[in-house]
Amino acid sequence: MIHSLPTRGFLLSLLASLLAVCATSASAQAPAAKPEPGLLLTHASGPATDTAVAPNLWLHVAANQPASPLLPAGKFTATWTGALNADLRGDFQFRTEVLRGAFKLEINGTNILEVTTTTAAADSAKPSAPSKPVRLSKGANLLKATFTSPDSGDAFVRVQWSEKGLLWEPITTALLTHNPADAALTQATAIRTGRDLFLEHRCAKCHTPAASPALAATGAPELAMDAPDLQGIGSRRHYAWLARWILDPKSQRAVAHMPRTLHGANAQADANAIAAFLATLTGGPAPVPAPQADAEALDSGKKLLEVLHCAGCHNLPDATEKDAKKISLTHLNAKFPPPHLAAFIKNPGAHYAWTHMPKFPLTDEEAQQIAAALSSSAPMFKQPGPSTDPAVIARGQQLMQTTGCLNCHTLKLDNQFKPKPLADLAAARWQHGCLAEKPAADSPAPAFAFNAEERAALQAFAATDRSSLMRHAPTEFAARQAKNLQCTSCHGQLEGFPLIDVVGGKLKPEWIASLLKGEVADKMRPWIEHRMPAFPARAALLAAGLAQTHGFPPVTPAEPPVKMPLTAIGKKLVSNDGGFSCIACHGVAEMAPVQVFEAPGINLAFSGARLQHTWFLRWIRNPLRVEPTTKMPVYFDEEGKSPLADVLGGDADQQLDALWQYLRLGSKMPPPIPPQ
Repeated sequence: MIHSLPTRGFLLSLLASLLAVCATSASAQAPAAKPEPGLLLTHASGPATDTAVAPNLWLHVAANQPASPLLPAGKFTATWTGALNADLRGDFQFRTEVLRGAFKLEINGTNILEVTTTTAAADSAKPSAPSKPVRLSKGANLLKATFTSPDSGDAFVRVQWSEKGLLWEPITTALLTHNPADAALTQATAIRTGRDLFLEHRCAKCHTPAASPALAATGAPELAMDAPDLQGIGSRRHYAWLARWILDPKSQRAVAHMPRTLHGANAQADANAIAAFLATLTGGPAPVPAPQADAEALDSGKKLLEVLHCAGCHNLPDATEKDAKKISLTHLNAKFPPPHLAAFIKNPGAHYAWTHMPKFPLTDEEAQQIAAALSSSAPMFKQPGPSTDPAVIARGQQLMQTTGCLNCHTLKLDNQFKPKPLADLAAARWQHGCLAEKPAADSPAPAFAFNAEERAALQAFAATDRSSLMRHAPTEFAARQAKNLQCTSCHGQLEGFPLIDVVGGKLKPEWIASLLKGEVADKMRPWIEHRMPAFPARAALLAAGLAQTHGFPPVTPAEPPVKMPLTAIGKKLVSNDGGFSCIACHGVAEMAPVQVFEAPGINLAFSGARLQHTWFLRWIRNPLRVEPTTKMPVYFDEEGKSPLADVLGGDADQQLDALWQYLRLGSKMPPPIPPQ
């Protein structure tokens, strides 16, 4: 079964409705379905199961965390199924890079690897003995892998393969596929989608889950999401825009999650009254006044719009082609009093910590230039003033207190809107109220304008016991946030922004968290104009989830003390005096690169704090296998041998260790002496 479902009859009826909406059925199970990237991953804990899609044979579940939000924490099994699609026929070996638990791998029905390691984490980090070579046919090879967690503590596995038993690396993710029409996946996806919608739309702010404080602390992080703080909103937003937004948020932004809460003949008057009340809420720090923008400032602002790739998420005011999935900026002059637009651009989270708007490292002047460029290209609007009638303002305050606004938004007022708690909403009721297909004109329920598929998914979630809200699975949180924040608008699109799918296996979670908090002052690639934004409220959780997606722990294990004698050898290896000449393209702490040809490299002083050690080893051995377009040369031959036979006896492993010990010195690295 999937996660404690209620009555069989209700679920079957609901599932039939969902499958009809999705235009799928059990009888159309997919011999004809086109395989999609990733493997099916089925977690099981006792009789409960859950099926999702995983990118690779990677897993890391920290102690006391659930393997899936749809399953309780505790001992579990994980089963991956799908196909490994080989470009050409060949013989490959497999091994576990790290393992804590029991793991078995089958290819084309043959058991090729079986390993069990349940000792301390340090022992679990050693690669297993490799499998015997297995012949892979060109095209699809059936794959099945099974992992059983230890009785307690962290559970993890990362699998590698090698064609010659020399260069070990993760299985190429692009070669792994699954059947997207799998029945268990379809059912679990409906529940998971409904849970995601419940979280994204802050349904728990009204329909609160019953949970102890201790249990709530381990729940989905989105349960703690805030909404824009309304204190001082009368200074930060224009009255007329507030009235339009309150009346119908989706008319102002198609992707708005805020529902329409006012209905009937008085809706417009009620929206005006609420906006009039909000207009009285003025004050707060005054934004930095902007000088009159001249042509140079406008040009600088337009350039910054390109540098920050604002068009990745927005339809700019002067865009000739509009994308319905992007947020339009034609309304800016209607929404923001001039100085407050620049203040918002510089610090969008000042009054809304969980905003989707990225926080870029900008000076006051740059924020003002962007605001001027946007404002000058957007239409102007007349700004009618709000009613000053005390009765209208009092009516607006009363509506704020009685229509649900204060369930999400912060104001020092008594909240009189008391909807039913989640436990009182039986699954059968999830076809009415907020989820009614055609709400009555006088219905007091918030109108979210969910489509049929979204309603069916929410109803599928309703058919569970909903305890999944009190479970946090970091990998799924990271996937949700990467989607909601539209990370792929830049990552994989712009120079210097790697595919979001590889970040967790490349960078340490602590460094990712610092970057996402906006705490990394140094720019890794100063020759690239694009800038990495911050999302402070999500930073630590997102970083942990990205790491665990790749089978790494949320906190990087402490390394032994630096082997100082090896650092001198590492310094020699980066030099051009008997070394690899790394300093030609890479700076070393305060020392600039000495002779960059086509592509500069990141300063080596940042590497130890940034890079996962295992990624560093793969990268140095053969950078082209990690990033085919890199300018980084390959120094080691196909057998992994070093060309520097006079350093540490030519032992590649020892040379790589010396390099790593040197990099771990960070800003204290003594730079090699450049050639004269």
